[in-house]
Amino acid sequence: MPTIFALVMEELNGMRSRRRARSTNKVEFPSTEESLEVKHGKRFLQKGCLLEFRKDSQKLLLAVAEKPDGKKNWIVCDQNGIVSSIKPQQVTYIVPGIENFGHTDIPDFFQKAQSLLDPTILECAWEELLENNRSVTPEDLSEIVYGNNEPLQSYCAHLLLSNDEIYFNKLECKGSSSVYEPRPMAQVEELIHRKHLEEALKKEEEEFIKLLASAKALPPCSKPSKSSWLKEEKCRKLIKSLEAYAIDTCENDEQSKIAGNLLKGMGLSKTSSAAVNLLIQIGYFPVHVNLDILRLNICTEQNEEVLLDVENLLMTSVDLDEERRKDLSSLKVYAIDVNEADELDDALSGTKLPDGRIKVWIHVADPASLVKPRSRIGRKAMQRGASIFLPTATFPMFPEKLALEVMSLQQGKLCKAISVCVTLNQDGSIAEYTIENSIIRPTYMLTYESASSYLIWASRRV
Repeated sequence: MPTIFALVMEELNGMRSRRRARSTNKVEFPSTEESLEVKHGKRFLQKGCLLEFRKDSQKLLLAVAEKPDGKKNWIVCDQNGIVSSIKPQQVTYIVPGIENFGHTDIPDFFQKAQSLLDPTILECAWEELLENNRSVTPEDLSEIVYGNNEPLQSYCAHLLLSNDEIYFNKLECKGSSSVYEPRPMAQVEELIHRKHLEEALKKEEEEFIKLLASAKALPPCSKPSKSSWLKEEKCRKLIKSLEAYAIDTCENDEQSKIAGNLLKGMGLSKTSSAAVNLLIQIGYFPVHVNLDILRLNICTEQNEEVLLDVENLLMTSVDLDEERRKDLSSLKVYAIDVNEADELDDALSGTKLPDGRIKVWIHVADPASLVKPRSRIGRKAMQRGASIFLPTATFPMFPEKLALEVMSLQQGKLCKAISVCVTLNQDGSIAEYTIENSIIRPTYMLTYESASSYLIWASRRV
């Protein structure tokens, strides 16, 4: 299948060939330079004339002038039979050579105009006008492409010029009369190239909309995974635009435009909430998606390379501090956390010395015994910086197989830790402390509520 670039180059080469073929049959232009004032001419609104006016920012209508409305405005009856008052600046074109036109004749006039419109003829006129460095009015163009400047043909020329985005640029506009100049060759080539890219993107969007609709219709268990949406580049670009729109992080106008087109194609409103719901419905977002996690670009998944490193680490890891670890497995160790905690990384021990002082141990899990600082696992953990705990999910700093198992303090199992031993005087001041690599065996896994109850019970026994 030809690439977009090949199609563009083929189109440009064809343009050059056609221009050379017509070089012996050029349109004759007056040799004298016409001023813009002459080109604009004098054309005024009067009863019965046919005009085009701007209803709003997006809509243009044909209408017949009925009568003045005050000093400047006019009452007109448009092609839909609706009577309204318009300002002079709303008039975009007055069809020349028409008097006493009836608004009931507008649909027939408009239909005939549509049958004469052929945007490809603009290319021929553009080439000749570019070579002669000439600007044109719609009536001039009508003479060139239709051989006359009758009202219908002049209006068609106006439509071709006003709707063109490739070959001509509006040079000046005075009232309802405009003058257009041919764009330079390089600019036209760039615009054609851009147009082909836009058409290709539009086709991709249409195909992607069908894909979205299909995924939306699937049952939850059969919806494609998030990773499947990201495999192909063109698919990834579209889904990422939709995601950025959903979480209000669009990097440029192109992403917003793409997302808007996709939502419109799905029959949805162009809102971030509509984008979020759509992404949930196709299975890209989980049902209880946390948008703040996405907005902050917090990574919640480990890539395959890191997971492979975890498997290798579990099979080959060696504790370099093993000989220097102090065996504290005989101590009673209390780990205190919320009831739903999966990742326990600290615990306490304590005992009363014969001289009345108290010795306290603070045990912290020792992940560094497994992970080297500059390893891939270590770098990913540094990027995350912390584990994230949400009501609906937990995202550990390390891969789950490490964080929730070998790195976590597990009840009844020997666990590697770093223990800070602090001896407190009877007044609570620190007498001495040590920091050691240790081996502990967590004895009790308490919640905050159960720990409080135990302390209350113990205080009553004293």
